[in-house]
Amino acid sequence: MKEEKIAPRLFFAILSFLTIIGAVLRIYWLADTQPTGDEYYTIAEAFDYMVRGHYGLEMWHHPKLRNILVFLAIKFFGTNAEGFRLASIVFGILTIPLTGLVAKRLTRSDAAALLATLFMTLDAIHIELSRQAIQEVYMPFFLLLGIYLALRYKEHHNDILLVLSGVVFGLGLASKWNVAIPLILTLMFLAYLILKQGGLTAFERSTELLFLFATMAVLPLTVYILTYYPWLIHRGYDLGEWFTTQKIMFAENLVHQGANPEMLQVQDHTPLLWFVRPVGFADFLMNGNEPVVVLGVSNPFVWLLTLPAIGYLMLQVRKLDRQHLFILALFWCSYLPFVLSRRLTGANTALTVTPFAFIAVASVIMKLLKEKPHRNYYVSVYISLVFLTALPLYLLAVGKGYGTILQPILELYRPMHER
Repeated sequence: MKEEKIAPRLFFAILSFLTIIGAVLRIYWLADTQPTGDEYYTIAEAFDYMVRGHYGLEMWHHPKLRNILVFLAIKFFGTNAEGFRLASIVFGILTIPLTGLVAKRLTRSDAAALLATLFMTLDAIHIELSRQAIQEVYMPFFLLLGIYLALRYKEHHNDILLVLSGVVFGLGLASKWNVAIPLILTLMFLAYLILKQGGLTAFERSTELLFLFATMAVLPLTVYILTYYPWLIHRGYDLGEWFTTQKIMFAENLVHQGANPEMLQVQDHTPLLWFVRPVGFADFLMNGNEPVVVLGVSNPFVWLLTLPAIGYLMLQVRKLDRQHLFILALFWCSYLPFVLSRRLTGANTALTVTPFAFIAVASVIMKLLKEKPHRNYYVSVYISLVFLTALPLYLLAVGKGYGTILQPILELYRPMHER
């Protein structure tokens, strides 16, 4: 498919502008939001892990990169809102331009890339979780950066980029295991490109495939294991015992139902509904004597277009280039495990899937409007609807909806015993 281009300076100027907007949305009013219950556990577990090698009690079944980063951030920047949330804020902001850079290479459309970037900039669930110390925004950051570096490797044949991609994917695995699927698919995609590449001898192709396996399988696993250094050193365990704990963590992840029964009543925890109706992720806290509810709700003008967009791409599958097939594989292989799992999975976990959903929606919109005579008008109307919907959703996401005209939305997430 022919690439749809915007002048490079204009493209990067718009990308930078959207990133700045996203940064403001994620930082503004941050000091007004007191730590949530999960954040208090995060801070405690970070010190417990780094100082004594303990896994913790609340989120012991997750990998440990969050503990390392939160501990280091607090050590350098202090126990304040900006300090313990620093990693989430930085990763949340950087995910915005990464969405555009990955989309640009997969859709071959600069306009679609910028539209996908806009979706990530304004997404209320991503905004809410970028302002908390938990690790939910780590996954989209690391998986997008890993994919971006891998795609750049194929463009420039620079081995260092592939090594960096492997390191980044390893850090993603050390955040949550969800990143394993994009990692495996990226490895398979690169292997396919190597096998289809002409002008290589059998020895050269074998060497490149071996290097690919080393950097995208062995290296990520090595990085993942290294994040358990405090546990191995402080507790005196060995790799055999490490494998045993991984099995226990995996078993818990398969059946985990959350630590707070009340939260099960108010959270959307059915992945099948993520792209069928608006879903939300709520947290409750007190700011002095004033109750605060932070509620990230999916933008219906973006999320609800996901399945139609994916369906359209599937109907066009014979005409699609390998980049769009890669998008389809990333979406379905990341999404279906959550749909099929019996585990309760909150809307926060959707952030592992939404980058691919946003890219697919943006690509299909631009495909359908490509030849339309009033394309700019239609795009402007659509973006206006996304903006207008994002405004109240933003207030909910930063805890400013309580006691306002948005109160009826918050009431939907009130625990049953309080209604």
